[in-house]
Amino acid sequence: MVIRGVLAVAAVVLGLAAASVGVAQAEPANPPPGPSATSTDDELVDMVMDAISHGDTAPATLPDVTPVVPPPH
Repeated sequence: MVIRGVLAVAAVVLGLAAASVGVAQAEPANPPPGPSATSTDDELVDMVMDAISHGDTAPATLPDVTPVVPPPH
């Protein structure tokens, strides 16, 4: 009876070991990502330089704004 228990445990351990080897050798479910769809550093630098060379259309100074009076204590 003891031998049957030992053999059953050994069979389970060997089965788990065989299953883990199969899982370890499996291909990844998701393929590796392809090239990035974002801009490269050189493209970003070119965009910034183009924006600087075209000039800024925003006003150089802020419009006159009256300050808000703080509430009394």
